[in-house]
Amino acid sequence: MSSRIRVHRWGRALAIAAALASVSLPVLAAETPDAWITTKIKIALLTTEGVSSTAIHVDTTDSRVTVYGTVGSEQEKAKAARVARDVEGVREVRNLLQVVPEKAKEAMKVSDADLKTRVTAALARNKALADSQIRVESVNAGVVLLEGKAKTLSDHRRALEIAAGEKGTVRVASGIESPDQLADAEIWQEGAYDSAKAEGSTARDLWITSAAKMLLMANSETPALEINVDTSDGVVTLFGTVPSERAKQAASDEVRKVGGVKSVNNDLQIVAETQADRVAEKDAVIKAAIEKRLAARDDLGDSDIDVEVSNGVARLTGTIGSQIDRLTALTAARATSGVRAVLDGLEISPPAVSSR
Repeated sequence: MSSRIRVHRWGRALAIAAALASVSLPVLAAETPDAWITTKIKIALLTTEGVSSTAIHVDTTDSRVTVYGTVGSEQEKAKAARVARDVEGVREVRNLLQVVPEKAKEAMKVSDADLKTRVTAALARNKALADSQIRVESVNAGVVLLEGKAKTLSDHRRALEIAAGEKGTVRVASGIESPDQLADAEIWQEGAYDSAKAEGSTARDLWITSAAKMLLMANSETPALEINVDTSDGVVTLFGTVPSERAKQAASDEVRKVGGVKSVNNDLQIVAETQADRVAEKDAVIKAAIEKRLAARDDLGDSDIDVEVSNGVARLTGTIGSQIDRLTALTAARATSGVRAVLDGLEISPPAVSSR
């Protein structure tokens, strides 16, 4: 059975009130884009003393953050979670960090002058930062201070990652000025993938992550909301849980379809799904629940979305204001109980800009 009702952004509450009366599922209240939350957390971790951020993966789904990887102590694990929790828009933090004490080793002897030279050269080599003006202001006891202007929030993050990745860097501090929002071009690209143009770009990694999540949401074998995706230099790490080895393999297979993926680290854990965890919802109820979630999102106010549901597979069509809105709408639909997969038929139609 399938059903189709146009979801209008204004005045639709009265039109679907009866259908929603029996739906008690939680709605999405947050309006902060998941990709923005992830980026801000990564920037915060990179600039926090006492956190080895280069070994930490971060992913956000429906404003719920998962941190995964290794740290050297319980104190570092707790601190990383606090940093993530303090970012605007975060509803909760799932801390999957593992404490693996580092073996005693002699720190690499690098003078501040040499480290400054090396970080400066690394920034200059990165073609994706050519449109930004970022420099090493100073290095003091291994603490690298970056200053200047970044063209995008992604460039800001990328510069910090480059500095943090140089041997001898103890910590990175940022005085970089950058936009505080992600543009559509930073999280998505239309048309063929231009790997040469995007090489070394954090935006490239965001594109890969976004595309991977959309493929996972469209595959009924992969529980997309339980699978976390993080991309660094084209290497995708999958973490979270799946119900079977088949689902784990399906997740890898889907992600490898994305242009620009160099390799996939599949760290998904298999946790068998119990019968009690399975919720069978009728298509009409699922459709009403999706509409309720979309209606609760004020940030989708310029969208005009059609919802169809057939055998638990939801399809969204119509117009959406931006790529960030697209991911928001698809994630909201996939987060609805009973939804097995979400198919994307949305088209971008930016809202008209008033000439007044």
